[in-house]
Amino acid sequence: MQVALNASVQGMQRATERLADAATVIADPTPGSARGADPSPAPPTGNQGLTAAQASGDLERAFVDVIQARRAYEANAKALERNAETERALLSRGA
Repeated sequence: MQVALNASVQGMQRATERLADAATVIADPTPGSARGADPSPAPPTGNQGLTAAQASGDLERAFVDVIQARRAYEANAKALERNAETERALLSRGA
């Protein structure tokens, strides 16, 4: 029982760290532009109007990480809850 408890808590901690890392990328993408220092008044084409983080795909990966971290956290919380239910059932039976 203790192993399941530790694994769930560690999983929740890892998910929280992953979420924090992704939130940092989303909140503050790499400054600078993928376009560079082009002074021309022409509108950007392709990746030119994107920040470096957007052009590299870092933002997309960060959003996916947010979703995966949330699912991992929820799964570990559910496992922790299930472990507590099992423990209560065993204690109520006097085992």
